[in-house]
Amino acid sequence: MATAIKCTAPQALIFDFDGVLADTETLYWRAWCELLKPCNVEFTWADYCRIGRGIREERMLESLALMVSDTDAMHGIRQRVPEAREMVRRWKLAELPITEATIDLLKSLAGWILGLVTSSDRSDVEPLLLRAGIAHCFTACVFGDETTTHKPDPAPYLMMREKLGVSDGVVFEDSDAGFESAAAAGFDVIRVETPGQLPALVRKLLKWECTEQAG
Repeated sequence: MATAIKCTAPQALIFDFDGVLADTETLYWRAWCELLKPCNVEFTWADYCRIGRGIREERMLESLALMVSDTDAMHGIRQRVPEAREMVRRWKLAELPITEATIDLLKSLAGWILGLVTSSDRSDVEPLLLRAGIAHCFTACVFGDETTTHKPDPAPYLMMREKLGVSDGVVFEDSDAGFESAAAAGFDVIRVETPGQLPALVRKLLKWECTEQAG
């Protein structure tokens, strides 16, 4: 479900990173599965989407504690979180998770105010933006380690609003937490089911805006 888009052109286009610009959500799921293997807990993709997508590790661990009844095992999982983080870093560096189509899209949006709001830390995201040659495309970024309050709270998107100096914009999000955060901050939100959909969704929006303005 996406909110209705206003008939006037948005002041800014704002993107989530994981699951929107980059195909990384499955990597995080794989890493959590590795941590859960010793517990013999089945952790499906649907489970991850329900409790982990778009969520910081701290909140993810709170949800996992409801699935892992053994407190010692849960302690072990907490201790291995840096290991999972490093797994994901290696996988992302081995193969850039941002497609050429998305890179071309962002470069084609010169003249638009672009923002990036992610729950991931700067150190996990910025190297990939630089490697893809798109770091310069964003007027402002909000990384997960810049705020103590995260999605689904509106704080990250309110911070972006302040950084960009805009009163409205369209956000592209893949998670319920991100959708809720952006909407609560007063932005229109478009759901991105997979990163491969993003270029078409953005072009559809911009084509719709042009048609509305021409009409």
